[in-house]
Amino acid sequence: MRNFKILNNQLKELSLKEFFSLLKQTLFFDELILVYKLDTIKIQAQPEEVEGVIIKKGDLEDLKQARQTLKPLPWEFQCYEFDGVNDFFVAKDDGGIQHISWIYFHDHRNRLLSLGKREAEIKFCLTLPAARGRGIYPKILLSALSYLNSCGIQRVYICVHKDNNSSIRGIEKAGFTRVGEIKLKKFMGIQMSPRFDTYRRVQ
Repeated sequence: MRNFKILNNQLKELSLKEFFSLLKQTLFFDELILVYKLDTIKIQAQPEEVEGVIIKKGDLEDLKQARQTLKPLPWEFQCYEFDGVNDFFVAKDDGGIQHISWIYFHDHRNRLLSLGKREAEIKFCLTLPAARGRGIYPKILLSALSYLNSCGIQRVYICVHKDNNSSIRGIEKAGFTRVGEIKLKKFMGIQMSPRFDTYRRVQ
């Protein structure tokens, strides 16, 4: 259902070629996903400032601003509506929001991982093209990790496509280590492969 909401929201903004490409991704997905983990107790580095950029825990005003300024609005800014998640971090500069990362806990739907109560998954991260290459992503992750540590979360996970080399570099720079992989299979937006069990497979 979530994927079809995304498809419907973007339909008016896409060319015919882009639409069929997105439709294919929505109906069929069979890719290798890498799983990374970081124990919050091991956090050593503190996020350094990125010149001209403010990194903060996001709020509804940030989502409202994104909806007003980003045309079309990337679906990554709509996880609050699709999945009911409330916790996210943003990076902002004079041009507005340039990055968003969401935090999912054990009781949220649409997760790739089977999480414990003291675990979280950071996902649906997006840096807008104009802000890429500025080192924002690892700084966002470190800020989110510090927040999660203060909330009593002990382990944080993040999943990434095997070919997303730029994201992998940012994830590893933030201190995450690879702990497994998922052969993710979806049909019509429904996950067919089992969730990665963090308790049984990563301890």
